[in-house]
Amino acid sequence: MKIISPVDNLNEVDGLLAAGANELYGGYVPEAWRARFSLLASINQRTFAGAQIEDAAALAEIVRRVGQRGGTFSLTLNAPFYSEAMLPLLDAYVDEAAAAGIHGIILADLGLLRRLRARHPQLEYHASTLAHLSNSEAVRFYQKHGVSRFIFPRHLTVGEMDAIAQRVPDARFDAFILIGKCPNTEGLCTFHHSSPDKIWPCEIPYRITPLQEPASPELRAAMARQQSWSRTNRRHGCGLCAIPHLAKSAIGGLKLVGRGAPASQKVRNIRLVREFIELARRENDVDRFRERARQAHAERFGIACSPNVCYYPEFHQAE
Repeated sequence: MKIISPVDNLNEVDGLLAAGANELYGGYVPEAWRARFSLLASINQRTFAGAQIEDAAALAEIVRRVGQRGGTFSLTLNAPFYSEAMLPLLDAYVDEAAAAGIHGIILADLGLLRRLRARHPQLEYHASTLAHLSNSEAVRFYQKHGVSRFIFPRHLTVGEMDAIAQRVPDARFDAFILIGKCPNTEGLCTFHHSSPDKIWPCEIPYRITPLQEPASPELRAAMARQQSWSRTNRRHGCGLCAIPHLAKSAIGGLKLVGRGAPASQKVRNIRLVREFIELARRENDVDRFRERARQAHAERFGIACSPNVCYYPEFHQAE
């Protein structure tokens, strides 16, 4: 399986690739977007400068270096939708990135996909998790419009993902593995991640009040779990224990979250995933592998894993 890592600046590239990343992804905010739309929408789902490549020149050099090392770079353009007024600017943005040699584009907006596919048919198009493709027919629909690669939503189990991938064998699929676990379904979520303190809405304490009492046991359980997220750090998201199962599935890539994180953390995450991919090839005892993964999580994040931050809680075992 390939390891897919975010990149935010030129100085990170060599370290990320040396650590074991096969593919990098990221984006930048062009000056024209800042002037017209920065107060209205994010071009790529990140609202702070540290999560953006500096400019087009830096992007071009990142793409060149990645290509020299045999890797690929994909441009992140994954807002759920873009307005009509934004499209001409996005045309110019992608024209410039394509001229720099990017390999693919990560997106969710079907209208933008159809527009860019006609303009740049040579690029590989990835359906972002923001597209919320949760079944094989949805995947096939996007595939008909030019998408060849799909990033599964965070809430699916390994079994569900593999079943979808098996039904669409001519597509490639990627799954999340570290950082950024969220309690919400991202493609349907309307929260904005714009806090300068980088505290996201799912981490802010709030109370859900049932419309009717008594609330059902299922609703009460959901309320309790949502409340627990205010005591959970979603940056501790982890799916290491699922790697043996992912390796046996039809999933081709493991994706790391972390645009805006320090380079040292990105490198640690890549090395950790690479280590456990190699371990999965040698270790046949799944229980022993899972215990190693739990220990690695505690060492990496300084806290025991929990179902909240487990990407694949079907493999989580309570203390």
